[in-house]
Amino acid sequence: MDIYQFKTVMNKGKKFPIFVFFGDEEFFIHEVLSSVKANVLKDIDSSIALIEFDGEEIPSGVIFDELRTVPFFTCKNKLVIVEEADEFVGKNREIIEKYLSAPASHASLVLVCSKWDKRTKLATLVDKVGISIECRKLKDHSLPGWVQTHAKHYKKEITARAAQRLVDDAGNNLAILDKHLEKLSIYLGERATIDERDVDALVGVDRTRTVFELTDAVAQRDVTLALKILSQMLTHGEDSVRIISLLAWQIKRLWRAKQMLRQGGNEQTVASELQVIPFFAKRFFEQVKRYTEEDLAKNHALLLETDVKSKTSSFSTQLLLELLVYRLCA
Repeated sequence: MDIYQFKTVMNKGKKFPIFVFFGDEEFFIHEVLSSVKANVLKDIDSSIALIEFDGEEIPSGVIFDELRTVPFFTCKNKLVIVEEADEFVGKNREIIEKYLSAPASHASLVLVCSKWDKRTKLATLVDKVGISIECRKLKDHSLPGWVQTHAKHYKKEITARAAQRLVDDAGNNLAILDKHLEKLSIYLGERATIDERDVDALVGVDRTRTVFELTDAVAQRDVTLALKILSQMLTHGEDSVRIISLLAWQIKRLWRAKQMLRQGGNEQTVASELQVIPFFAKRFFEQVKRYTEEDLAKNHALLLETDVKSKTSSFSTQLLLELLVYRLCA
């Protein structure tokens, strides 16, 4: 079952005692969670019926107590969501299996995991009584097709060439592609089909995305991907000085986040002070974890060195930037 089939099933009002969403595509995770909340909690006050936990921090007994506790007042449904649930599943596999043999009729359990072994007894049981959905990142060659399918969500069609142009300009972040499709659908008004001219007029290159993805690739030490993103930024006319300043800005934010966490701050406080966009928060803190403060200090020094050379040496700025990215990844 894919995400669109899942939404169709949920829109029919069917109830399930358990949902498992797993994978590395946050946009799909967000989509299926939103669908579950909208349908399970339809006409219900979510402040009463929605309980959300972090599986790495909450004792398992609390979660099962919530599942078995009847909702307050006249509320008939309760939704218990466990984010980062890999550790919770690993420690409580047999308990979850026992619970699913006689689940609470008033509650649905949602497990959001990074990985999910379909070969296990628990996975077989989940597929028997509930639903599991893999939310995996799309390959680059699949993105234009996804754009064409997703455009129908906004009651529009998009040509194959326009879909490819949108991906070329906006990149592979599905949340951003979705926002551009929403913007394009409003821009078109009554017109039904999005073409290349519409994409050129309204989208262009998403510079915030590209610098974030560039630092993400650097944080993962993926030099091939980082150079590809850099090439895309340069091809679409991004100024080399601006690229350096944007990289420096992101490195400073990561460095500041590292310091705040070391001094006892939490992720919510850090995200608020540094104005981290909520959708990117998880990936931002993943970047923070990949660096030491010493790494970030060295990277900042490399950026300053490249900035000086770009203004004083005879080397091409593209070569300097490629060398910078290579050294940052190394």
